[in-house]
Amino acid sequence: MPPILQDLQDVLRGFKMTLDFNKLFSAVFGIILSLIWVLVILAFASTYKLVDISPFELITGFLISPRLGLCSIVQVLLSSLKTVELGEYAVLVVLVLGLLVIWSVFAGSITRLAAVEFAKGEKLGTKDSIVFSVKRFWSYFWCPLTPVLGVLFFIACNVVGGLLGKIQIAGEIAVAIGFPLAILSGFLIVFIGVIGFIGFFLMYPTISAEGSDTFDAMSRAYSYVLSRPGHFLSLLISIIVCGTILVFFTSCVACLVMKTTYCTVGIGMGDKFDTIRAFISGLSSGGTSTGALGTIPMKFAALMMMLYVVLVKVVVGGIIVAFAGSASTIAYLILRKDVDGTELFDVYIEEEEAVPETKENGETPGAKEEKPAEVKVPEKPEPEPEPEPEPEPEPPKVDDEKPSDESSGGNGSSPEKPE
Repeated sequence: MPPILQDLQDVLRGFKMTLDFNKLFSAVFGIILSLIWVLVILAFASTYKLVDISPFELITGFLISPRLGLCSIVQVLLSSLKTVELGEYAVLVVLVLGLLVIWSVFAGSITRLAAVEFAKGEKLGTKDSIVFSVKRFWSYFWCPLTPVLGVLFFIACNVVGGLLGKIQIAGEIAVAIGFPLAILSGFLIVFIGVIGFIGFFLMYPTISAEGSDTFDAMSRAYSYVLSRPGHFLSLLISIIVCGTILVFFTSCVACLVMKTTYCTVGIGMGDKFDTIRAFISGLSSGGTSTGALGTIPMKFAALMMMLYVVLVKVVVGGIIVAFAGSASTIAYLILRKDVDGTELFDVYIEEEEAVPETKENGETPGAKEEKPAEVKVPEKPEPEPEPEPEPEPEPPKVDDEKPSDESSGGNGSSPEKPE
């Protein structure tokens, strides 16, 4: 099979790996925490007039809107960023750092699950994968920040050099002499920024597959992109194409499910359901109010339906995130084999994660821990046989007649002679 088709076949395994409860749970829970974090920050910032957008605008503009897919959320985010001023970037930094904290755990969990499943054919539990990502939290956290900090550092170097140019005479001469350094700094800005941006999706899988740190993740990502650019681009294009198909398919299925549900429930509920649908559809455009619903049960029904719409969107987003983590992990393992010659099944496994191997042998985790202890306990030594006692020396043999003589002599008498 040609290499490109083989890579595409491996990437397509990401579709099957996506439909895993553990990955979907990590993705959905990460999205829910991200939404809560964004709403909290927007509520705080809008209260103190730091930003113009409010949490209600985000909820009505995307979360409960009938539209599904990424287009609506991208449109809302772009419209929000247009109003951001220089002093409001502090809110943006806090927002991004909080999201990075959340996804350092859950994205690490997804890529860890994908690495073990693709390489070993085994499935870890959600708890094991989250524990793994928590142990390496700072490695995941600094992966996207390190290229950004590198770019900002060299930008600051050029800015400082430009400020020196404001000095009369000496500053102009210093800028003229040191301008080649500014060119080198500009090259490093482009190099670190571009390669770090396109190679970012290899960094998290590196830590998940190797159990390494941020430096190893960055060095491997940059090395694989530069040493095999053609292979990297083919894998990247395959992931983008497959991801686009998945987004379109899941969005269409979700829309079809929701419209079918609306239609069938509306047949039975009648005008009441049409009123609730009109309220939800008009809420995103700000054309309706809760007074149109009338009674409290109608308002409760509308609130619950909006919650269900949000959950459907979260599930769709979870499927997309799970595929992105699985496909990027597969791409990393393929590139690692091409560049380093490491086999696909070679993945770092911790001792506590080796429990599935014992289940194949019919053993329980507890038996695995007790078995070595039993082997190491030395058996009780058998008692050594006591040495046989040496025979006591026999008393010297005494002539039978001699004692009689001695005995008679000892009595001081001798046998009488016959007369």
